[in-house]
Amino acid sequence: MPSNPTLAAAAVAAGAAALTRKTTIDSSGVQLMHAPQTARIEGEKTLLDILETECPSLTDAVRARFVPSALLPTADLQTCFNAIKERFGRLKIVQYERELIATEDGGTIGLDWSPPFAQMPEDNRPIVILSHGLSGGSQETYVQATVKHLTAEPYNFRTVVVNYRGCAGVKLTTHVLYNGGFTSDYGFAVEHIRSRFPQSKLVSIGYSLGANLITKYVGEQGSACALKAAISVCNPYDLAASSDAIEEPTFRNKYVYSPAMLEGLMRLYRRHRKMMETGPVALDTNAIESIKSIRQFDELITSQVFGYKDATDYYTKNSCAQFMPGIRIPFLAITALDDPVCPERFIPRDTFRSNPHLVLALTRYGGHLGYHESPGVSWFPRPIAEFCNAIFNHTSV
Repeated sequence: MPSNPTLAAAAVAAGAAALTRKTTIDSSGVQLMHAPQTARIEGEKTLLDILETECPSLTDAVRARFVPSALLPTADLQTCFNAIKERFGRLKIVQYERELIATEDGGTIGLDWSPPFAQMPEDNRPIVILSHGLSGGSQETYVQATVKHLTAEPYNFRTVVVNYRGCAGVKLTTHVLYNGGFTSDYGFAVEHIRSRFPQSKLVSIGYSLGANLITKYVGEQGSACALKAAISVCNPYDLAASSDAIEEPTFRNKYVYSPAMLEGLMRLYRRHRKMMETGPVALDTNAIESIKSIRQFDELITSQVFGYKDATDYYTKNSCAQFMPGIRIPFLAITALDDPVCPERFIPRDTFRSNPHLVLALTRYGGHLGYHESPGVSWFPRPIAEFCNAIFNHTSV
């Protein structure tokens, strides 16, 4: 033992840190939750079969684990790190080519294709469709990380990010933005992509609020769904529960999560305020400028422009968990138990255990849209790419 008290204290601290790190590693395995018998995938193999044989990041005894970076060991650090990186400048790790499409009511959706068509000319290769989170877009770090992985060797998939009305620089051309259950716009984008590439197989990915939206969509579509599979990452499942969790009176909520998320929403509103005020509903602009929470935003803006009675009505009718029993395509959900934005107690475990088309991949760590193995490497693009590849290998157009 060191005789110097300072050295002794340092040795004890180092030992405690090493023990904590070992505990983290030992508890980092992926847990799968699914029905006793999973559905068949256009042949003899079941959903669980292809996961076990072709998705080692989810099923291999050694590789199926997420170990958070030692520099980002907590859920809060994992969650906030994307924002920290973006605070020092927008990251541009992939190239996009934007296509604007007009909806039947005059709305505009931005489709960001990657790689650009000059680099990857039109063909019949599989396409992965990505849906961003709250007030986000194709520029988000978690979106770009996934796009980079999917478009690189050995996969070489084509990807397209659906940027909703008013998001990611898309001009707002109607009085409504988008919301977490506005599946008509998403369905319009899917049909456009399918008509442009009728011989390409399609898989969808959604993150956070975008995960809620695509989950609701595939549940609504049932067996008529044009997608071959869907992937949900950090899904809130219950919009009211997620909103309430963000507003719980904790230090991190009051000073980090709630103001950061609300800032993004208010930025969207202020950018498109004039167009939104052309609608048939008179918004209370004075009250809006005093909004202090996401629920208030949904009470004064979202519910009003989309015709809901109030925020509770909007949350109740659009939370995706109630639509999941109707899903009839392979569906993978990746969820962290320490997600500070989407409480794990609201994960619809009974639905995952009863619907044979669903598989839930639970990790102990990851935070909300974090999953940083190191400051420069995200974990979830690997299982996403493996799953997409497996689905494309076992389905036909």
